[in-house]
Amino acid sequence: MSKDSKKYILVFMAVIIVIIAYFLLRDYNEKWNLNFDKTQKNAYGTYITYEILKHNNDSNFIEINNSVISTFRTLDKNKRYNYVFINYANFYDSATIDTICKFVENGNTAFLAVEDIYYSGILSDSILEQQYHLRTNTDLFSESDSIVKDKNSARFNFINPSLQNKDGYCYYVRDEFDTIQYAFNHFEAIPDSEWTATNNKAKELLLFGNKTVNHITNNFISLKHGKGNFIILLSAIPFTNYFMRKQEGLEYAEKVFAHLPNNTIIWDNVSQYEKEEINDDRINDSRYNESALYFILNNRSLRWAWYLCLLGVLIYVIFQAKRRQNIIPLIETKQNTSLQYVQTIGQLYYQDKAHQEIAKEMKLLFLNFLRNKYNCKTNEIDKVFMQQIAIKSNIDKEKIASIFNHFNNIETVNTTQLHQLNTALEYFYKNCK
Repeated sequence: MSKDSKKYILVFMAVIIVIIAYFLLRDYNEKWNLNFDKTQKNAYGTYITYEILKHNNDSNFIEINNSVISTFRTLDKNKRYNYVFINYANFYDSATIDTICKFVENGNTAFLAVEDIYYSGILSDSILEQQYHLRTNTDLFSESDSIVKDKNSARFNFINPSLQNKDGYCYYVRDEFDTIQYAFNHFEAIPDSEWTATNNKAKELLLFGNKTVNHITNNFISLKHGKGNFIILLSAIPFTNYFMRKQEGLEYAEKVFAHLPNNTIIWDNVSQYEKEEINDDRINDSRYNESALYFILNNRSLRWAWYLCLLGVLIYVIFQAKRRQNIIPLIETKQNTSLQYVQTIGQLYYQDKAHQEIAKEMKLLFLNFLRNKYNCKTNEIDKVFMQQIAIKSNIDKEKIASIFNHFNNIETVNTTQLHQLNTALEYFYKNCK
């Protein structure tokens, strides 16, 4: 076996190992990654929540697949809507924030369940801090309870006694065999502000408690804005498949969504992706946000498939750049000089006024043409022969007879007659079948 063959085999085996490792790691990572994707049925996708909302509001369910702004422009101003966004974070630009605020001011509801609301800093600045003097803070899931022994977890519950569960609702983040330490956010008053946990606004807050810190911290809040409301939950984990598959998870989600008015649901599919504000004309334009490459790079499986393809092309270029054989010299095609020869001889005859010789050559060529094309004998030329040629060539019998009349007068042919004969032959060659 040659050295080159061994090299190619080693490269091929390395590529196979990389592909196998990729699919093994992909299955492991995709099963437990926090994707909050409505199409994913793994642990932390939101497929169940999406299907429940869509099924219960089948005739009143809208999906935003292009942009928030373009979708809101098409809404009926005489109807009321519930905008729903459930994901890790919402990447709103300034134009989208203004659109959502006006949407709520007009009497609609915006429901946001996010792990980190500060990705959309404009919303937290303009609504939470300026109007309600609130900010968010971070704690860790760290509770050892009867459901998950010695694990990092937290318990959600409602402040309203009629909604409370005796044991609360336990939530945590798993990594297949174990739970992992995870941070959660909660609301708190900005120091030196008038907002306190005992004022009237607190009655509208939906809270969860954490036993280790021995006090109630609120992570679910309803904020009045114009004629509508912002309902914000600082956690999307309760709506993932892992918890929605259980009865208590469905119970918690049902109580949460019960705070939404009975309006048409608008599900946001696009605001979880960060957008680059290039100019006003391109903000929220699907031609820039959802190009083929953008879609591939934002889908984990397609992204890795894309990288593997690029790697394969690179390997091919590296090892196939060297030619396997010498360059084949360019061989020019042979030129047919017969036509040039005929033209040269014809000019010589014509200059010497040897019209009879030219006419005889033309006759020989014409008869040879008839034999090859129509498989006919030319030793006896009569009316029957000319009739057969007329039928086969689809040329008038009179024109064919004119050609043979010129041939019969070859011995006395002059310049004019030679031109006439040439014209008649050219017509025949160009128009015959």
